[in-house]
Amino acid sequence: MSEREFEVVDTHCHIGLYKYEPVEVLLFHMERAGVDQAVFIQYLGNTDNSYLVDVMEAYPGRFAAAMIVPDDDDGSAVRRWADKGIVGIRLHADFRGHGADPLAHWRTAAELDLVVSVFSRPDILQSAEFAEVLRSFPNLSLVIEHLGGASPETGLDDFKAITALAEYNNVTIKLPGFGEFCHLPCPFEDVPPLAELTLEAFGPQRTMWGSDWPPVSTREGFDSSLTFPLDYLSELSKDERAWVFGRTAQQVWRLNAQ
Repeated sequence: MSEREFEVVDTHCHIGLYKYEPVEVLLFHMERAGVDQAVFIQYLGNTDNSYLVDVMEAYPGRFAAAMIVPDDDDGSAVRRWADKGIVGIRLHADFRGHGADPLAHWRTAAELDLVVSVFSRPDILQSAEFAEVLRSFPNLSLVIEHLGGASPETGLDDFKAITALAEYNNVTIKLPGFGEFCHLPCPFEDVPPLAELTLEAFGPQRTMWGSDWPPVSTREGFDSSLTFPLDYLSELSKDERAWVFGRTAQQVWRLNAQ
């Protein structure tokens, strides 16, 4: 466990042998920043999840993962990777499969009680396709990545499309490093109140921090992606911060406390 008063879980990390970096580099950053556990989000375009499985087996209890499978999968690949210990799947908010059942990926995830890491933008979160998912699978755990795709150009009116999803009890959201929605460099000035609006809508128990490592290295860097939000949210209670930076992730991604 880190030296903080609560455990920290990074819910958005990419690792790989042929893109990004192997897990040993992530572990270096985690140890340095005091991050206890992490969730691997498979990078786009890669349907071979074997490295994620290998790493989870090598470090039991420390990591969880979200797979990617081919667009034409009928659920078979989802089941195969789930049998190997992967508890989530990454899907675009408006994704439809190319097989006989366009909702096969979503449907299989619901049947297996997987977590869906939802990649999106504010406008797509308002699409008819995502509305159908919300309507069809009310018990499917949906985690909105990257604060719904918020950027420095996202206006508060546009952000309402993201906070409106809080009405669905099965939806949680990732609060990223602030470099995703603030102008660089860090420490950030003129921070828009997106974190406050997110916590007001979803509450700490449905909000989870994620660094977006290693792309975050081109913004504020791994350490600052954690320390800046920790400092910015310092007026929250210890219990509220414990949920945002660790407990929510442990609960959603089925990671046991260390």
